[in-house]
Amino acid sequence: MMPDASAQTWSWAAEFRAFTLFHLVVALICATLIVGSAVLGRRWRGGPREKTLRLTWVWATIGWQAFAVVWWVLPANFDPSTSLPLHLCDLAAWVAPLALLTRDKRLRAILYFWGIGLSTQAFFTPVLRSGYGTYEFWLFWVGHTQIVGSAVYDVAVLGYRPTFAHWWRVVVFNVALVGVVVVVNELVVPAVFGGPGANYWYVGRTLPAAKTLLNELGPWPMRAVWLALLGIAATWLAWAPWGVAGWIARRRAPDRADR
Repeated sequence: MMPDASAQTWSWAAEFRAFTLFHLVVALICATLIVGSAVLGRRWRGGPREKTLRLTWVWATIGWQAFAVVWWVLPANFDPSTSLPLHLCDLAAWVAPLALLTRDKRLRAILYFWGIGLSTQAFFTPVLRSGYGTYEFWLFWVGHTQIVGSAVYDVAVLGYRPTFAHWWRVVVFNVALVGVVVVVNELVVPAVFGGPGANYWYVGRTLPAAKTLLNELGPWPMRAVWLALLGIAATWLAWAPWGVAGWIARRRAPDRADR
């Protein structure tokens, strides 16, 4: 007996499952948008069309993220353990347009390491469970595409290059923020809203509904420690190719001088 096609379609509309063909298709569409915007930006670099493209991306990001904040705090959707705009991706989504607008080196460093070093993980191990028929699906994928796309655009088109100093400063900043988030998770959210606490930045006591790497990191609080160390390692790996490229360039410099 042939499966009911409409039932299968409804299944995907209602529920998203990681590590499936549909997951791959969605991730590839997002990657195409990211690469496509960077290619156009490079082609138009130095002219008015690049500026128009960048500003369109910036204001689309601001508008989408404003909608996301409002949607999550509506009474029908609000959950104090997840709905406050305190996750790393929530903050990165606002750093992204500000970095592209101002070209501030501190914001660009944060965007690079939060975007390419950390937010890219959402494409490989998404915590999403809601299908394409829900707002949650679109908020998740569009939001992460805007974050990572902004970071890629800043590197590919605007010429940002991370340094080791940028990396360790962002690491210190991240560690400080994690300390604040732990206090929010364990003390502020229970005191204000009641309940067991929250899991912002995924350093809380609970686990996401979808199975991810977090499930392999053991019980809390050591899970939070391991996650922080993995975050440091991921951002270091995001810097490492630039560090290697710089080392090679310095090694070749004397040879060029001799010639």
